[in-house]
Amino acid sequence: MFRILFLSLVMWISCSFAQARQSLPLDTGNTEIMLVSDVDTARPGERFTVALRMKFDGNWYTYWRNAGDSGEPVHIVWDLPEGVTAGPISWPAPKTKTVGPIVSYALDEDVWLPVEISLSETLDPTTPITLKAKAYYLVCDDICIPESGALTLPIDIGTPKPNPTHSVLIESAQAKIPQLAEAQGSAQLDNGQITFNIADVPNGFETAALFPNENPIILHSDPITRTQGQKGTRYTATAGYGWDDGTPEDFEATLVAEDGRAIVVPISTNAVIDIGAAQPSGQTTSIGFWGALIGAFLGGLVLNLMPCVFPIISLKALSIAKTAHGERSEIRRAAWAYTAGVLVSFALFAALIIALKAGGASVGWGFQLQSPWLVGFLSLLLFAIGLNLLGVFELSGRLQNMGAGSVNKSGPASSFLTGVLAVIVATPCTAPFMAGAVGLALASSAGVTLAVFLALGLGFALPFFLVGYLPGLLSKLPKPGAWMERFKQFLAFPMFAAAIWLAWVLSLQTGADGTLTLLIASLALSFGLWLIKTRKPLVKILGAIAILFACLLPFKLSASGETADLRSRAWSAQAVASARAEGRPVFVDFTAAWCVTCKVNESLVLKTRKTEKLFARTNTEFLIADWTNKDDVIAAELKRFGRAGVPLYLAYKPGAKEPEVLPQVLTHDILKNALE
Repeated sequence: MFRILFLSLVMWISCSFAQARQSLPLDTGNTEIMLVSDVDTARPGERFTVALRMKFDGNWYTYWRNAGDSGEPVHIVWDLPEGVTAGPISWPAPKTKTVGPIVSYALDEDVWLPVEISLSETLDPTTPITLKAKAYYLVCDDICIPESGALTLPIDIGTPKPNPTHSVLIESAQAKIPQLAEAQGSAQLDNGQITFNIADVPNGFETAALFPNENPIILHSDPITRTQGQKGTRYTATAGYGWDDGTPEDFEATLVAEDGRAIVVPISTNAVIDIGAAQPSGQTTSIGFWGALIGAFLGGLVLNLMPCVFPIISLKALSIAKTAHGERSEIRRAAWAYTAGVLVSFALFAALIIALKAGGASVGWGFQLQSPWLVGFLSLLLFAIGLNLLGVFELSGRLQNMGAGSVNKSGPASSFLTGVLAVIVATPCTAPFMAGAVGLALASSAGVTLAVFLALGLGFALPFFLVGYLPGLLSKLPKPGAWMERFKQFLAFPMFAAAIWLAWVLSLQTGADGTLTLLIASLALSFGLWLIKTRKPLVKILGAIAILFACLLPFKLSASGETADLRSRAWSAQAVASARAEGRPVFVDFTAAWCVTCKVNESLVLKTRKTEKLFARTNTEFLIADWTNKDDVIAAELKRFGRAGVPLYLAYKPGAKEPEVLPQVLTHDILKNALE
């Protein structure tokens, strides 16, 4: 019996020494934790590695060094003998966890957190030491629970002896720890947005996800947009509250590639890293420079047929018809003048965008109609042109060439002004072919932006330019006659329709007060035009004052901040993530009140019984990103998909990593195929 007890004791002692380099596993509730050493025996004056190993039950997880919008990182509190010190935790790459509007950075499954242990040379080589640590952490799934556990790990001191099993496991864990790369990064704060420029990253990291190592550098719940430059990558994020009291000191960020590899990049706030000309990293950016020029040219051609352009183009058609059977040289001069007006307008438009981009603004196609004062002024201008077409007033001399009546006259000056006005009212429309081209232009260098916009202008001006040089087309136009006066009066009604549409856009931007201001301006304009028709100088002066008052009123307009009651369907990155987490299809409509194509699609497809039943049958979450008023978050999302304007339609199928980008002209079948 004594022999059996002795052997049992020996075996127990042997097992204890075998387990000495790994603490006993501790179950803290939803996690099993332990300390693991890569050595059995360590020599004084040397270093070795101990890892906190965490194995989570089911879908439970804990938090990374930067926990994100919620949570706390893992903390290890060491109780060490004299002459023993512990370094910081070496953190593996994080994963993103999204719960409703909350975005967190997490660690899950089997987590190893290596810590370097340093021994003083003064340690007694004959006396073992015991490492004591207490781990504090949160574990989360549907709920979050704080857990903690105390662990002890004995280590022998003497001749170094690696643990053959644990050293391999810890070496594997350390290989997954992101290392400081040769890449360089910069971060600049501008108007609440942080722009990160990262250059010289290894191959495969061009589309990596960005994780600042410290909190609260950024607001994690807002989307991080990414654009690819010739020399690096740009990330744009909303600043966190850590920037409220000024620019923080330099920091580091972790980049995680799509294949799981990760690196650490130093970020400087005192310099700007040059990444070259940037272009969107979304799926639609592969069209290239020549593809963008061709797309812009074709888009300009199609733009002539869009509803927002038709009223102005109709006036020029009437002007050409009047002179079609006259001097061909006069027609050609008008064609050149109209083309010049279009190209100059597009060039100025491109220059304005380049200047705004240089100043850090986020702009897109049709951005000028996000200015309520310009919407109001254009509505007033189209209203005045309509009155002129009906014969309510006639202006003469230079004023006529500069006023609303000039566009329906013949001659180079009026043709030039017609081209200018056509470009202004054309920009709310995004024609087929031009979406990707304009998206690339807005995200590229100044030269590319200008080239694409001029190609768009050439396509837009080409039909009228050809009319001046193709006698066959001119001969088919009807001869001048009484019908022209009736047609001229008829064209007043498309002008009024366009003015009403702009007034409706203004009502969404400014509310009832803005609409009232526009109506008062229209009344003052009508009254002034009526007064100015008299022969009495004093009355004419009063009329001119009334017209001036009407023209100045729109400049008082500004966005009221009121939005349509779409709270249950308002787009946000969090709303998309939440619906997808529930396994539901998601359809996102990027729209604006000033987008005619958007409204046509809404009328014919989206706001129909068939679509209502489709969404109900497929349990689709319908989200609307309303870009009627300026919204940098929506602009950034459009840029992410290579677009600079609306409409943009995205369909997320359950389980799919990326959404399907639907055509700009929707049909019910397209929608059905994307969601079922």
